[in-house]
This record gives sequence, structure tokens and C-alpha cells, in this order.
Amino acid sequence: MPTGSPSEFESSIDRVIREAMESGDFDDLPGAGQRIPGTGTVDDEGWWIRSWVERNRDPQDESSDPD
Repeated sequence: MPTGSPSEFESSIDRVIREAMESGDFDDLPGAGQRIPGTGTVDDEGWWIRSWVERNRDPQDESSDPD
């Protein structure tokens, strides 16, 4: 059974993430504090295609209006 401290077993990826957090690299990211789009809704297998269509529709094209 391992007897060392948890830092002895820190992976290289965990170390890079920890160092980035300590240096503030994750501070002030776009969308910080906002909900992730689509969370809190009913599970829907077609969510990805509706999301893609919405992101790629031409705002000038009135025929693409989903309503």
C-alpha cells in the first residue's frame, strides 16, 4: 500500500493543470459563471443537430426561421 503524500502520485497532466490554476491561466475565461448551453433540459437525442443548425443558419435568410 502506498505510504507517500498525494503529491507524490500526481500525474504530469494533473501537475500542469494545478500549475496553470495557480498561475491564473484559467481566470477570466469567456463564459465563466454562465450555464453550459443545453444543460437542465430534457434529454434529447437530436440536440446536437438542432445546435448545429442554429449555429450555422444565415441570419439574413428568413426561410431558415424555425418558427
